[in-house]
Amino acid sequence: MRSKLMIGISLIAAAVAVAGTLMFFNISKPEEEFKLVPGKRTTEKSHTKIPGTDVGTGWSIKEKAGEAVREALDMALGEKKSKTADFVVIFASSGSDMKTILSETRKRLGVKAKIYGGASDSRGVITDKGFIKAAMRGYGYEKTGEKTAIAIMTATSKDIVFGVGSADFTKYPSVQDAAKDALAKAIKNAGKTMDESPKIVMITPTIGGEEDVLDGIEQMVGNKVVILGGTTGGPSMAVFGDEGTYEKGLSLAVIYTDLPLGWTFEGGFDVAEPKTGIVTKVNGHTIVEIDNRPALDVYDEWLGGKIAKLFKELKGPDAVRDLLTLHPIYRKYKSVTGQDYYLFSHPWPEDDNLKKHGVNTSTNIKLGERIYLSHGTWEILLNRIGNLPRNARRNGGVVIDKRVILGIGYLCGGVMGTIPEKDRGKMAFLINNTNYDSPFIANFTWGEQGHFPGVGNKHGNLTTSFIVIGEK
Repeated sequence: MRSKLMIGISLIAAAVAVAGTLMFFNISKPEEEFKLVPGKRTTEKSHTKIPGTDVGTGWSIKEKAGEAVREALDMALGEKKSKTADFVVIFASSGSDMKTILSETRKRLGVKAKIYGGASDSRGVITDKGFIKAAMRGYGYEKTGEKTAIAIMTATSKDIVFGVGSADFTKYPSVQDAAKDALAKAIKNAGKTMDESPKIVMITPTIGGEEDVLDGIEQMVGNKVVILGGTTGGPSMAVFGDEGTYEKGLSLAVIYTDLPLGWTFEGGFDVAEPKTGIVTKVNGHTIVEIDNRPALDVYDEWLGGKIAKLFKELKGPDAVRDLLTLHPIYRKYKSVTGQDYYLFSHPWPEDDNLKKHGVNTSTNIKLGERIYLSHGTWEILLNRIGNLPRNARRNGGVVIDKRVILGIGYLCGGVMGTIPEKDRGKMAFLINNTNYDSPFIANFTWGEQGHFPGVGNKHGNLTTSFIVIGEK
């Protein structure tokens, strides 16, 4: 989320993004909805097969979770002779039978397979093979008739060491203690010691304790170790653990490698407008007052009265939520070297009828903090998603114009929700374009965690991140 990379897009990045998007729109009719077709992208094309390394991705959408797992694993493993994998990433749409997904995966791959992941937003999951659409809405789903949308990545490599750990929050004195234990398990699972810092820590926590998770991990390894991750998508949340699935818990993975590893953690909002205020009253995650005035009233003034106007015209909260998603609040952080970073928070009215005048967030904004207003469009957010692999490669010194071994991403479900449904299939297309059709998997999250060099690791919203591992 570096200021020049994060916000406003530099001239070069903007040119590349726009060019890539224009190229896509020139070859696809805007009114046509992209549809994922099984077998349209071959498993061979998106596999990474180099000496000592095999990485593949698979997907499925079925009414029965067990069938979905088997189909996705068949696709991910492809023609691999051993039909197993050392490391497995699984993201499944919210509302899926997570217990069956975990047990079926262990049954198929054996107990030694290291499994990481959890629930994605109920609207779907994504891999290099496409966007797999499940439910229509992100804030709710009909349990009857919904299908399991599942994405799986399998990886085995002599040059990459993975370790996984997990924790059920309800079995620990604090979330910090749970996070510490999960990290210790993962490092031990990788065959390493606490003196050997991982190249990167990936986390998938359930909602509500993200700041405490980061705090617990940093107490163990310090704030210089990069943590990237995303809160499980909902509304039904769960993570995969050692002893089953946890509705309140953490799935964690560590990576050790000498191969080039690049990452990025960024948003896509304009921060040029100087609308700002001090948080003067809070209640949990609700901002009650800004500058000693009702928070929602101040927000409405910042937006020129659009909140009240939309609610009056449409008589419902959805339009207001959509408006605030594209105009989120953010906080500034400055590193020891003077670099500015921006941490966004997803705001929404305290109640659906706007009778209360607070503003909810899912981040821990404290009394006395200064907040700012930002602006965005779905087109720019889509372009940012498409540029994630390129930015990750640049930040890690990974070759820009070649395939990589693998990519793992975290895409905000709120960002995905701003993109018209008929255009969501273009996310995979654009990522593949800058990732040279390398295997990747990504989760649609309800909160994002990432690293600010010189500051530490933070929890925010409406952001995206991506990890790439390249060849020597």
